[in-house]
Amino acid sequence: MNHITSLIFQTWLQFLVRYRRTFIGPLWIVVGPSLFVLTLGLLFSQISGAKAEVFIPHLTIGLVVWTLVSGFVNGSTTVFQRSRAQILQGGMNLLDVVFVDVTTTVFHFVHQIIIIGVVFLIFHIPVTVYALVSLIGLFLLFANGVWLAVLFGIIGARYRDLVEVTQAVMRIAFLVTPIIWMVGEQGRGGILGVFLVYYPFYHFLELIRAPLLNNPIQPLSWIVVLSITFSGVFLARYYFKRYSGQVALWI
Repeated sequence: MNHITSLIFQTWLQFLVRYRRTFIGPLWIVVGPSLFVLTLGLLFSQISGAKAEVFIPHLTIGLVVWTLVSGFVNGSTTVFQRSRAQILQGGMNLLDVVFVDVTTTVFHFVHQIIIIGVVFLIFHIPVTVYALVSLIGLFLLFANGVWLAVLFGIIGARYRDLVEVTQAVMRIAFLVTPIIWMVGEQGRGGILGVFLVYYPFYHFLELIRAPLLNNPIQPLSWIVVLSITFSGVFLARYYFKRYSGQVALWI
């Protein structure tokens, strides 16, 4: 317990040091997404013909959750390289490094939840008991963040091209994920509907956004997310047992 507390304190200290000598400190994490939501929310709601009170909450939750998803994915490929000194000096083991990195990403996400709260207040969106289901979606997303950091961290330490691949993929993934656009009932039945069935980011996002907006979650989303979670944990455990001893040589 003391070890975990020490790691959390170390993570929080690194988080604060990043914003040292800035005027508003960690609130800069909120400024960028807020401007994004304000600008694109008003613009795209007019382009798409959707009502602002429907589109802006959809955009806000999607953007904040996507920040967490992209933070997990992009950060996982360089997690061990960025902690090279601590690993080589024996100050932290690989799992400690993963814990600190994932927790740092979560700290960023927690700050941005403020934006969702403000949008909900502005548009008078009711928060029901059903919204608590989103906590399950968040927990599953955090679990995937951990195995991603272990698996991609090991692969990324051996093959440095992985970071370039993931960054390119995530830029495209942002555009094809229903964040700055809405699916609609017509889209679910066409080619777009087939695409969303096999698109994992959509299902992760739905487990969190749908309950907050009082929308039903399709059973397929639970099946896809749980399947990816258990498969990822199995793969990460296998790679960690087999290759963790070589990471110090690769970095």
